[in-house]
Amino acid sequence: MSLRRFFRRRRNDAEVSIEMESYLSLESDENLVRGMSKEEARRQAYLKFGSPERIREEVWKRNSIAPLENALRDIRYAWRTLRRSPGYAFMAILTLGLGIGANAAIFTVINGILLRPLPYANPTQIVHLEQTASRVGADPIGFSVQEIADYRQLNHVFTDLAEYHSMTFTLLGSKVPERVSTGVVSANFFDVLGVKPVLGRLITPADETQKAEPVLVLSYAYWVKNFGRDPKILGRTFVMNDRVHTVVGVLPPLPEYPDANDVYMPTTSCPFRSNPKMIADRDMRMFTVFARMKADVTEAQARRDLATITNRLALIYPKSYPAAAGVSAQIAGLEHELTHAARPTFLTLLGAAGLVLLLACANLANLAISRQMRRSQEMAIRMATGASAWDIFRQLLTESMVVALAGGVLGLGIAAVGSKLLIDYAARMTPLSGEIHLDGRVLFFVAALSIVAGVLFGALPGFVASRNRLSVLTGSGERSVGSGQVTQARMVLVAVQVALSFVLLVCAGLMLQSLHKLLSVDPGFKTANVLSMRISLDWTKYAKRAELNQFFHQVLGRVSGLPGVESAAVSVMVPLNGNVGTMTGGILLEGRPVDPGEMMPQVDFELASPDYFHVLGVPILAGRAFTDGDNQNSPAVGIVNARMAKRFWPTQDPIGRHVSIDNGKTWITIVGVASSVHQYGLDKDLREGIYLPQDQSPSLTDAHLLVRTRVEPMRAANQIADVIHQIDPHQPVTEMRSLDQLRSAQLGTPRVTTILLGLFAALALFITVVGVSGTLALAVAHRTKEIGIRIALGAPKEEILHSVLMRGMSPVIAGIAAGAVAAIFSTRFLANMLFTIKPDDPLTLGGIAILLAVVALIGCAIPARNAIRVDPMKALRTE
Repeated sequence: MSLRRFFRRRRNDAEVSIEMESYLSLESDENLVRGMSKEEARRQAYLKFGSPERIREEVWKRNSIAPLENALRDIRYAWRTLRRSPGYAFMAILTLGLGIGANAAIFTVINGILLRPLPYANPTQIVHLEQTASRVGADPIGFSVQEIADYRQLNHVFTDLAEYHSMTFTLLGSKVPERVSTGVVSANFFDVLGVKPVLGRLITPADETQKAEPVLVLSYAYWVKNFGRDPKILGRTFVMNDRVHTVVGVLPPLPEYPDANDVYMPTTSCPFRSNPKMIADRDMRMFTVFARMKADVTEAQARRDLATITNRLALIYPKSYPAAAGVSAQIAGLEHELTHAARPTFLTLLGAAGLVLLLACANLANLAISRQMRRSQEMAIRMATGASAWDIFRQLLTESMVVALAGGVLGLGIAAVGSKLLIDYAARMTPLSGEIHLDGRVLFFVAALSIVAGVLFGALPGFVASRNRLSVLTGSGERSVGSGQVTQARMVLVAVQVALSFVLLVCAGLMLQSLHKLLSVDPGFKTANVLSMRISLDWTKYAKRAELNQFFHQVLGRVSGLPGVESAAVSVMVPLNGNVGTMTGGILLEGRPVDPGEMMPQVDFELASPDYFHVLGVPILAGRAFTDGDNQNSPAVGIVNARMAKRFWPTQDPIGRHVSIDNGKTWITIVGVASSVHQYGLDKDLREGIYLPQDQSPSLTDAHLLVRTRVEPMRAANQIADVIHQIDPHQPVTEMRSLDQLRSAQLGTPRVTTILLGLFAALALFITVVGVSGTLALAVAHRTKEIGIRIALGAPKEEILHSVLMRGMSPVIAGIAAGAVAAIFSTRFLANMLFTIKPDDPLTLGGIAILLAVVALIGCAIPARNAIRVDPMKALRTE
């Protein structure tokens, strides 16, 4: 039948009633004409026509859809029932809302960064290429200009290869001089990514010729922030590196990788990249490569092709590819590169949120069983009037579904707020955080999760009620033949809650221990009262070493004399700042020649001014620190860190030894040994490194000013920046932050992850304790008469107490055992997120087991105390 007739049933019923009344009136009038009395005429008309109510019911049924009719009736009944129990309804909806909301918020992030296709043309074909020297170190070493040309020419699997690197330049032409992050790209870079401009055009091959006028393409974020989406930006000119650059286009709002740049320029516009020595040097591996695979090529085929090219180049240029280095080219899909850091974290959080929701469903199922047992008289009346077991099951399941859907609506609101709070957290791990927002997939997820939750916590109570027919008909509830089934179901649910809580508590405990160990790591320097700021000098303005040194000497002299400043230094790198400013290269040791075909040992290079070690509080373990006398007119000196000293001179004194970083052209005398510093992160291994004096080093145009203050560092930041501007009014100062802030940012991701898992675990523990205590309290209440009789017959209170506690703790112990097995399996997925602690750490497992048992025992204490206080006389009169 049509839905139209179904929804017009009431109107049709009214029309049928009018039609029947009209027929009865006509028949009555005819009977009056035949001589009958008014009452008799009406009675005969009814006898001839039949029962109007029966006819109306038949017409109503003919216009109805039985399943839909039953569902609507069940929903109306469920709504009335829940309105009579506002406390239960509120608690159930809130519990499910929190569980569904947490899952939906995390799923919104996962949907944005893992499930939604990348906003590029055919993104699965885009790959990131990198070279590694596996026998020297795991870090990628990039590509040189010569290598990029070779791979572009020799490959058979890519439609094209694009070149990229990022630098910081001073941009003149805005209100104030500004240091901008600049992506230096080949002309085909945006074609390889499949990006179209939102305004103007992108870089073309004509822009990459030596005689071409310099051009700029703005990122969408920079265009919006600095120019308010002004379409007249096209054609505007800016000065960069002493050359006039014209804006020709604006990028769309896309995630930028590997860096979020402000502007983009062709390779020929970059003074560093366009240097003939840079172009000709095969070993100057400084650049990143992206490629687009041909449509019919797999990543495995691409890897084989790259291996063939690498082997061929190694035969042609053996000095650049020594066998001892293990140089090889690798590829990774762009999607993997953008998401690999965030994937394990958010999948772990989604799993934790899912466990919380399952636990909430188990708790509500237990509560629903207790509630439906209190409604046994209502169920008895319904069954006595003809309701089947299926009718009872369907009605209870419908009540659960109404609660679950209401919880889903609440959860959607929580997800809308929670996902926004998670955006900054996600941005630490992926540039795709801008893709996080609610959409149809999230709405479907919430709806599906609500339905599943409704079934999970509604099916078991409905099944128990429908099977427990005898106890329902007698209205005796749990004190009947069906009490065994009910008790068993509730104890199983308690065990499930305990097991789920155990897994969550173990995960949170492992992350907490990992964070504690991370916080306990000695970074090798003192972060308190140290300010860092970045000074990137204009290459064209400070082209000579003397000009650079003069600028930094002036800065250090004036800043050191400021009130509230203890000392100041300049360096290339800042500890805990990742790979920013990293310089790594080969080193020769005097008296230890490198055999042909072997790779020189690789160490980190750091350029620093004399007060560097004092500012950072890095101990000098042997020898001396740098002095002002370590300049261009004095012998070359260096300071090695303790790890380098231990590796190369384990039983000797490194002071006075000589090393070379330029293949033997210049020999550096080691004058000191400094404590090793965690340069790349607290969770990263210490690496061998050598410090070189600023005045003896190559031109230092991109540096960090480090200042030890006697006051809170950020209070002195503006004053220090003013001093720099007095020396050079056009010199931007960026990235002003204290080392405490830098360390806090380094710990931000594990700290937030631990907090979220801790919140989930705490919520799980609370729900579990409430469930255990509530279940035992109901069991004691139902056994009041039995307990009273036992006390009346002389049973010791200790025996009653032991019996009640064993009844409450039995499912807890079973749950802990099951949870331990589940935790050993599930915590393997945390392995990559843990620092110096194993996922199956026995102390954590044992500690959580004891904690859960003790807390559950405390939860059982109140019901057990009530049991031994039962008055036998009152208990015997209670039935």
